[in-house]
Amino acid sequence: MDKSVLLNKLNTVRKISNFSKIRRFAYNPYKYFFAMFYRKFVYPRTQKEKILTTNLFWDKKMIIALPASTDIYLTGGKSHSSEIRLARFIINNLKESNHFLDIGAHFGYFTLLASEIVGISGKVLSFEPTSKSYELLELNITNLKNTEIFQKAVSNLKEPITFYEFPNLHSEYNTSDVTQFENESWFINSKPQKVTVQTTTIDNLTEDKGFIPTIIKIDVEGAEFNVINGGLTFLKNNNPLIVMEYLEPKRKNDTHKKALELLLSLGYYSYLINNEGGINPIMNIDHYLETENLESDNIVFRKGK
Repeated sequence: MDKSVLLNKLNTVRKISNFSKIRRFAYNPYKYFFAMFYRKFVYPRTQKEKILTTNLFWDKKMIIALPASTDIYLTGGKSHSSEIRLARFIINNLKESNHFLDIGAHFGYFTLLASEIVGISGKVLSFEPTSKSYELLELNITNLKNTEIFQKAVSNLKEPITFYEFPNLHSEYNTSDVTQFENESWFINSKPQKVTVQTTTIDNLTEDKGFIPTIIKIDVEGAEFNVINGGLTFLKNNNPLIVMEYLEPKRKNDTHKKALELLLSLGYYSYLINNEGGINPIMNIDHYLETENLESDNIVFRKGK
């Protein structure tokens, strides 16, 4: 699909996300009522997720699970400002035949977007360690010949690690470091399941696969330093754009700070994604998040200024 068309269609996601509750209901009464009723009344009582198929903003289908993917169900995309800007950045910077690495794919929204852009001559590798999220990711890429997925975590070593899998509503917080959420109000009623997952490294998967990603997306809830540390050889010899979710200091962002320091030592500089999907230099990420009262944002890292 032409990039200008993709960007225009993404505007619909932004438009709907800015609607008031009344306007969202008026836009699609059935969908809004069903999604809100399920989230507020059915799920709290049953703790059962609802699997269904919905349309994405670029007119492709995606299998999701409510209530976790309520925004995708209602808007056709991930609708937080940071995620809309990230989608714009990917559309602007990823090209046909490129390679894309999705670390922490969840149900596969950005995996599917990247697959659409790089086309049959490109390649997408996608990693999601938790079983329930991986099941939907697997269904979503069934007919995508340019996409390969792995039920593994990406880390600094190839060895099993302990991982924590939350119930559906908080499944995007699945993590190897559960302590960061222990003071959150929702944590008491959303205790995670402790599991063991296999791991790989960026160095290993790029060496074994002959895979040279143009963009690496990292959303790993506390394992950022290990991910970067496991890719030192590749990152020293190549210049991928890295997009990493970065948390505010209140969210215990020590691993993000360590990852930042490591990237800076490799010659990377940090950038904010603007509303057009371009990038602007940022010197102090913590100060930016605190000043803007943001829990997190997607930060781009690029070699050179």
